[in-house]
Amino acid sequence: MTSDLSARWLSQSGRALAIACALIGLSASPAWAQEEFLNLFSPELGKLPIRSDYRITWFPDQPVAGQSAELGLLQQDFTLSAPLRQSPSDEWSASVRLRNQEFATGAVLPDTGEPFPDELWNIRFGLGYRHRFESNWIAALQVAVGSPSDEPFASLDEMDISATAVLRVPARDRDAWIFFLNYASNREFLPHIPIPGFGYSYEPSDQFSAIVTTGIVSLQYRPVETLTFSASYIAVRTVDVRLTYQVFRPVRVWVGFDWTNERYLLANRADPDDRLFYYEKRIRAGAIIGLARQLFVDLTVGYSFDRFYFEGESYSDRDQNRVDVGDGPFAAIRVGTRF
Repeated sequence: MTSDLSARWLSQSGRALAIACALIGLSASPAWAQEEFLNLFSPELGKLPIRSDYRITWFPDQPVAGQSAELGLLQQDFTLSAPLRQSPSDEWSASVRLRNQEFATGAVLPDTGEPFPDELWNIRFGLGYRHRFESNWIAALQVAVGSPSDEPFASLDEMDISATAVLRVPARDRDAWIFFLNYASNREFLPHIPIPGFGYSYEPSDQFSAIVTTGIVSLQYRPVETLTFSASYIAVRTVDVRLTYQVFRPVRVWVGFDWTNERYLLANRADPDDRLFYYEKRIRAGAIIGLARQLFVDLTVGYSFDRFYFEGESYSDRDQNRVDVGDGPFAAIRVGTRF
């Protein structure tokens, strides 16, 4: 089954790379939603770099609970982010993200008997703006439109939209109060409902910083120059913890844990409010190697567990049309640039 997946992936890779090249040609820019969101709170303006990376991840075949089938996965991710115009008082930026997942499986969605999708896509375009007032307050707005689906952009039912407005109000020293309003049509919880939030950005030194708000926590601690601990949480079930050690200047090694989820809008679904959810937890380790001043490669191995898909409106429907996938190893390689 893995060989079938590899063959299908080779036949599809040209299409994926063609789309990626088209996105580059549009001069758009991608970044992961979590990182983009946290960057809205930054006190710095006018220093956005151009960033791009490509990652391929391989999950070998694992058994599907209750079915005489296995599920394997090859995933490609391409991102590009860039400033459109920036100065110490204003920033315009754009982003684009492409994810393609190719499955090798004979699994079915058990309640409906429908075959599990052969592939899933998530194509997303974003635009952001930040402005610093004379009072040193910073206002930001970020809007993204995407299509996480087996047939992206087939219709409006396969598209989602999100928007976040942020106000950063300086407090003492480098600290600040944070106020925000978020709307997301495909949020893990309470989709389509605007949610306000507030919190505090705390940075007592170059070694420690923290953002603590309603629904979001982000911490970074560097006890010595070569060792960094970072952790983030976004409600309700998104966690990322990492410990990084710089062996010497071009090489860093790291270990981490993450708990992630995805939500897809399948074409031709019976209920337009239903989404295909995916949850997993991962233990990871890797090495980041600087190949040149602006180029790096990130090698990752890990173990994925507590993996399952289900179809429904929210997490409370997690026993409906559920597909449980066995635990197992995975490997990934990422090549990126920043300048």
